[in-house]
Amino acid sequence: MSLLSINVSVPTPDINITNPTWDTFIILAFIGASLMYAFFVSRERLAIVLLSVYSALAVVLTTPLIVNALSIMGTDDFFKYRLAAFLGMFLLLFVLYSHNLSLKADVGHVWWQAILLSILQVGLLMSSMLYFIPHQYYTSPIADIFFTSDVSRSVWILAPIAAMVLMHPRKAQVS
Repeated sequence: MSLLSINVSVPTPDINITNPTWDTFIILAFIGASLMYAFFVSRERLAIVLLSVYSALAVVLTTPLIVNALSIMGTDDFFKYRLAAFLGMFLLLFVLYSHNLSLKADVGHVWWQAILLSILQVGLLMSSMLYFIPHQYYTSPIADIFFTSDVSRSVWILAPIAAMVLMHPRKAQVS
């Protein structure tokens, strides 16, 4: 009986603060944003930001009017306009949702839940922003593996939803 072995090698980045590479920038931005975000944001704000990111992705990637308008732009600047449209839509929706929604989240009551949701949310935002930037403008194996590959993008999109479902408190059933 033989065991199936899978060799998964993850490149280890050379982190040099004096001469930062894309890997250094992405790792430091992810860790720093996740930690700061976890400690300074309420759980209602976490839910609003998640809703804003998902909505902005849906609008920018699937609305025919926006897709057609952006496709008219030059191919060299296409990613800049798409990234700007995503960030603009995200900020607009964040402001609208912040003022118009009263979300009382049942998740994030415990400190580790807030940290986990912050990490997942920052990962989703970084994955979304890196998705709009062509690979030729950054060279980062870490970004490719953890943020922009099909599998990692799928994980970043689905993981916050799964975490919120799993963290939702179960109500005791009365029999």
